[in-house]
Amino acid sequence: MSSLRSAALGMALALVTAGPLAAQALRMGPSGNNQPIEITADQGIEWHRETQRYIAKGNASAKQGDTAVNGDILIAYYRSQPNGGTEIFRYEVQGRVRITNPGQTAVGDKGVYDVDSGVLVMTGSALKLTTPTDVITARDSLEYWEQKRIAVARGNAVAVNADRRMTGDILTTHFVEGRTPPAPPPSARNTNTRGQPANARGRPAPTPAAANTPGGQRMQRVEGFGNVHVSTATDIVRADRGVYNADTSIAMMSGNVRITRGQNQLNGDFAEVNLSTGISRLLTSTDSGGDKRVRGLFVPQKADASNAPSNNTPPATRREVR
Repeated sequence: MSSLRSAALGMALALVTAGPLAAQALRMGPSGNNQPIEITADQGIEWHRETQRYIAKGNASAKQGDTAVNGDILIAYYRSQPNGGTEIFRYEVQGRVRITNPGQTAVGDKGVYDVDSGVLVMTGSALKLTTPTDVITARDSLEYWEQKRIAVARGNAVAVNADRRMTGDILTTHFVEGRTPPAPPPSARNTNTRGQPANARGRPAPTPAAANTPGGQRMQRVEGFGNVHVSTATDIVRADRGVYNADTSIAMMSGNVRITRGQNQLNGDFAEVNLSTGISRLLTSTDSGGDKRVRGLFVPQKADASNAPSNNTPPATRREVR
C-alpha cells in the first residue's frame, strides 16, 4: 500500500506541475478551476513516457476539486509544452464509468473526454446523464458539449423533466444555469382552486430542484429528430421533429404529426402540445399545396349491452372529420 500511495502522490505532483491548462483538464462543467488533479488506483499507475500517457488500473479515479472521474481503467494522454511543462489533452475511462460534479452525473461503460474541445462522449449500456431536475438516457451514445452546454443522446433517446417525457432517435438538450424557470403567462397557466400554479393533475407545481442547488444545471430546451414522441395525460403525439421548451412546458411538433387519444386520431402538419394543461392543438401548413385541412378520425364508443334499447341497434361506425 505504501508504494501505491507513493505512486498516486507522484502522479498528483506531476499533474500539479504540468501547467495551468492541465490543472483545468477535468472541467467538464460550465466553469473550471485551478486546483491540482489527483489520480489514484487500487492496482497501480503506469507512466508510459514514449507514448506520453498515464494508465491507472483498478477502481481508478481522477479528481479536481468537486469533479471526479471514476472507472476500472483510466488513461490520461499528455503532450509537451514549449516552456518545458506538459498538459493533459485527453482522458479515456473504461468499465463502470461515472463522472460527477455538483451539477451533473454521467454514467456508461466507456467515456472519452477531449480537453481542447470540451466534449465528453459516453458509450456502452445504461447511458445516463442526470442533473438536479432532468434525466437523459440513450442506447448508442451520449455526448456532453461543455462550452455549448448541450447534451446529444443518440439511439432510443429519452429526456425526462419532472413528469414530462420526450423520446426520439436523436435528442439535443440545451442547458442553462440552475435557477427557477420564468413563470408562464396567465393565459398558459393551469391553476388549482387556490389560484396556485398546478400540474396536469391539479396539484401545485413543484419547485425545480436546481433552484436550490448551487452550480446546478437545468434543461431549457430539447430538440428531437426522428420518431419524436411526447405524451400528456390524455394524448400521445408523434412526429418527425419536435422542440420542447421547459420554461413554457410547450412542445412544437412538425412533420407527419399524429395525435392519438384512445381510438381517436388527428393528423396534420404541426402541433402545439401544452404538457402542463394537457391541451393539444393541431395545425396545418399554409405553404402546403392541395388539401390544407386538418384530418381527424373519431371512433364512437359502443353503448353498454345492458343499456341497449334493442337488438336491432346498428353497430358503431367510424367517422372521418376534416
